[in-house]
This record gives sequence, structure tokens and C-alpha cells, in this order.
Amino acid sequence: MRAHLKYLFIFLLAGSLNAQQLPQYTQFIFNKIGYNPAASGAAVSVPYEVVFGARTQWLGVSNNPKSIFLSFNYNFVPPRSYHDWHNVGVYFGQDQNGVFVHNDLWLSYSYHLFVSRKMVLSFGVFAGMKQYRLTLNNLDKNDPAVAKSASSIITIPDVIPGVRLSNKKFFADLSLFQLTIFKQKGIGGQIGSPSPLVPHYNISVGKKIELNDYNNLTVAVNMRSSVITLPSIELNIMDYYNKRVAFGVTLRGRNFVCGIIQFRLLRNLNVGLAYDFSINKMMRAAPSTGEIMISVSPIFGGDMTEKQGKRVVDECTF
Repeated sequence: MRAHLKYLFIFLLAGSLNAQQLPQYTQFIFNKIGYNPAASGAAVSVPYEVVFGARTQWLGVSNNPKSIFLSFNYNFVPPRSYHDWHNVGVYFGQDQNGVFVHNDLWLSYSYHLFVSRKMVLSFGVFAGMKQYRLTLNNLDKNDPAVAKSASSIITIPDVIPGVRLSNKKFFADLSLFQLTIFKQKGIGGQIGSPSPLVPHYNISVGKKIELNDYNNLTVAVNMRSSVITLPSIELNIMDYYNKRVAFGVTLRGRNFVCGIIQFRLLRNLNVGLAYDFSINKMMRAAPSTGEIMISVSPIFGGDMTEKQGKRVVDECTF
């Protein structure tokens, strides 16, 4: 009986919490597309981008949270004069927390419009599916609470809209998640608690400050949460030097203090590394979290890594 109640508690609590939380990355400017589909293709002078990222939280703890993503997008820009352009792409993300795994597979479309000579207004949408999966290896399959739950389900459609306003020195993002997925229930049955999934919002704002001809300082704030809980807020400060290397710090509420280093390895290959140190109760048990991101893109820190014509550079956005 006690075992039954224990597993039932795991499903009701862990299943609900895992579904309610969205993956969170320290380098949220690097993974701007994963936070807002409208950011895909916002830089008109960039033909395509490929971005990969992986994050492991609380290193040394078994069944610790892990996240990965891979995205690709391509710009369709008129060959001569242009006032607007289109972008399409694909995004895959996986978030694992204990025995629960959830996968996202989205196609993306974004539309970008110059509302002034240097300001771009963007609208974007992800559309695809979610897969929720329960790893049963560490659970008693003979327990009624375990047997009642499906091991894998697919929910459709998953639609995420977003809007972005940006130029070379500023960006503002707003996106909404879990608007069309209401429960962990779909093709294959139901996993965990039947409690509803609550919509989430994501807001990011950033400003670039030119210190001199070689140094650009970027200050950004990200806020994300469900519509019924207090938001998670993080402050990110990055110093980009000569479009080749960057150093930064992030403070995420009362939970993490983070250090970041990013560098341009090859012509269009950019790498970002982040280390998060827990300043909450996990500090004594497992204070370390690691993150890596890699992109194939001519943009580094919002600037073109290769010299372009004056008109192209002026119109490059974050």
C-alpha cells in the first residue's frame, strides 16, 4: 500500500511539474529562436543558421535534469530591393527530468517587415507536436499506479506564436507556450496527473551599448512563467570583443550565478560555454550545471562576423 501511494505521488507531482516547466538556458540570446519563433531569420543579411545546444543541471546527481535542442532556419529574401521577407525552419528540443522526458518537434515560419529604415517587426509561429515519455526502468511495473499510466504519448497540435521588435542595438521578444496542449493526454493514452497544463509566456528585452570600436556590451533580461505563478527572472550581461570572443555573467533569481564565454572558432562557427553555480539549497549537494551551444552563422553577438556593405551592416539585427 505504501509503495502504491509512493508511486502515485510521483506521478501526480513529478508528472505535473515536469509538464508545467519549460526548458531554460543560460545563453538565452544564443538560443533566441527556441525562446521565440519570431526571432528566426530576423537578421535579413543572414541566409541561414544552424544552432545546437545541450545543458546538464546539477552534475553528479542521478536522473538530473538534461536538455538538448537543434534548430535550422532559412531566409527567403527578394534578390534586389526589399521591404519584407520570410523565414522557414525546424526546431527539435528534448527536456528530461527524472523519469519523465518530453520532446518537441516544430516547424517554424516567420514574417519580417521593416517598419523604419533600421527597425524590424517580426511575427513567427512554431507548429508541431509534443511527445511525453515515461521511463519505467526504475519503477515497479506491477504497481497499479505505474501500470495505469502510458509509457509514451503524442499530443497535437502544439502551436507557439511570437512577436519581436529589433534593430542592430535593441530587441524585445514576446512568445506564448502551451496554448493548444491542455493535458498530458493524447495519442497513446495519458501520463501522470490529469491536471490541466497552464499557458506560459516568455518576455526578453536586450540593449547593446557600444563601449568603443572593439567592445560591445549587451544587457538583457528574460522573464518567463506560467500565467498563474511568479515569473523566473534572469539578468544577462555580455561583453563582446572584436566580434571574436565574449565574456558574460547571468544572475537567475536566487538560484544560480552563471559565467559565460563565447568565441568565434572558424569563419561562421560560434561556440558558447556556460557554467552555473547553485546558490540555493542544492549548493551543498550538487552546485554545478554545464551548458554548451554551437552555431553555424555569420552573426556573433548581434553583429556580422565578416565585413559587409554599409547598408547590410546597418540592417543587421540581433
